[in-house]
Amino acid sequence: MRKSLDEMSLEELWQLFPVILTDHKEEWETWYGEEKANLEHILSSGTVERISHVGSTAIGKIKSKPIVDILIEVTPGTDMGEVRDILCENGWICMSQSENRMSFNKGYTEQGFAEKVFHLHLRYSGDHDEMYFRDYLNDHTDIAEKYEQLKLSLWKRYEHDRDGYTEAKGAFVRKYTDEAKKEYGSRYDKKLYLIGGPMGVGKTTVGQILKRSLSKCVFLDGDWCWDMDPFQVTEETKRMVMENICTLLNNFLHCTAYQNIVFCWVMHQQKIVNEIISRVDTEKCRIVKISLVCTEKALRERLAKDIEDEVRKVDVIGRSVNYLPLYHKLDTVKIDVSEKTAEKTAEEIIKTADIL
Repeated sequence: MRKSLDEMSLEELWQLFPVILTDHKEEWETWYGEEKANLEHILSSGTVERISHVGSTAIGKIKSKPIVDILIEVTPGTDMGEVRDILCENGWICMSQSENRMSFNKGYTEQGFAEKVFHLHLRYSGDHDEMYFRDYLNDHTDIAEKYEQLKLSLWKRYEHDRDGYTEAKGAFVRKYTDEAKKEYGSRYDKKLYLIGGPMGVGKTTVGQILKRSLSKCVFLDGDWCWDMDPFQVTEETKRMVMENICTLLNNFLHCTAYQNIVFCWVMHQQKIVNEIISRVDTEKCRIVKISLVCTEKALRERLAKDIEDEVRKVDVIGRSVNYLPLYHKLDTVKIDVSEKTAEKTAEEIIKTADIL
């Protein structure tokens, strides 16, 4: 009778799962995309800050083990044990765990490797050296070629000793990870602030203050993306504004001139927040989700002043008040601005982002 994986010794496992190097395959990116979608489905969006494709299968053109490495960064303070349990209930095997890190695999069977094989690295936000190494080698093809030659020289010597293979590459990986950090600095520490709230609560004013308070900051108001006359809300215009918003946000996220991107819009439904997050490139940023709320009395007073100043029309009051209770159902941090100035609200948002 064939042994189960749990019954096998380390040497037996290494014989069953040898180090294999193959030519780069475009399908690896597809495998990653499919598995990322699965992970986003089973894990809470409030827990996961970023999912990234790392390892050699994410480095163009070089030979690699046909195993897709996935890095998940979760919000500090997250109970990793709960995340582990969810992953294990969905086909992942926990291979190692410590206080701040866990590793999992999928695609290892008693018969050997399955068609698709994955390694998953679970970390707290900011523990992402693999991203520096990946991007440095993609940007410096000569270093990527040296890495490939190193791996080829080690392959047969460590074919049945994966720990030895990994250790033998360690000095190279550490050297160019350090070079990457010097070159890229804090490129993965960008923040995308998604600030929602009913009309009149003060989102735009707060956003403008954040733009002046945060370093290398850009501000976008969602209403600017469909400021039109006549104003029409149809399925076509709703698709258009979402496309406009996500295109602009991605352009700002990809621009090295900016470190903080502040976006405000009504965003009164979870599906709106989720769609924006799903359509922007979050791999190189942290997302800070905020809802500005207040009492109905405070909202009516603010709207009344806007109407008096001819900034808004009277019909906005009913719509805005009806939206107010919806924000308490969202997966966001709620900030009650009833008795706060815009400056104090901006300060609280910055403090919130620092501790998330």
